[in-house]
Amino acid sequence: MPKVTEAHRAARRHEISQAALRCFARNGFQGTSMADIIAESGLSAGAIYGHYSSKNEIIQLVITDVLDARFLEVAEARTHSPLPAPGEIIGLIIGGMTAQVGDLGMLVQVWGEVAHEPELRSITDSIGHRVRGMLTDYLTGWYAESLGVGDDDAHRMAERYAPLYVGIVQGYVTQTTLFDDFDSAAYLAAASSIRPG
Repeated sequence: MPKVTEAHRAARRHEISQAALRCFARNGFQGTSMADIIAESGLSAGAIYGHYSSKNEIIQLVITDVLDARFLEVAEARTHSPLPAPGEIIGLIIGGMTAQVGDLGMLVQVWGEVAHEPELRSITDSIGHRVRGMLTDYLTGWYAESLGVGDDDAHRMAERYAPLYVGIVQGYVTQTTLFDDFDSAAYLAAASSIRPG
């Protein structure tokens, strides 16, 4: 029997993630079953269950796929000089999520599920830690460059403000989902104007 390569396993996980994402976008998380994901993927139940034992594990996969793409985009943006302003980074994150997920309301559904699913809470806690780390790294460079402060001071400010920027992303997602008159350009401009006090 031929050995399955890690590249093949990664491609299969991505295929499952994309099928799940389509199902979640169409039916919501509550309305999507493992059977739906299996049918959407065109794979056998054994192929799916060989990778994931539950819908929550697949939700983790989908969230990780979406965020890993954002990490790469932000890492690339950090190579620019001057660094993009915080509002531009938030716009980059939001734009990438919108392109990959489609309806950002799906993220609001995930957050709603977290309140009822302890397993998802541990997943989102871990993901939140990674996102705060990504934003801390970016903001450290931004504060050092834009405010002319030393790396240690910039890092301390970044650690303090990174959770605020996580909230700004969540606020964008929530408001664009709930409010027809949400002004995304003004929101992102305001995010760029925040300075540590």
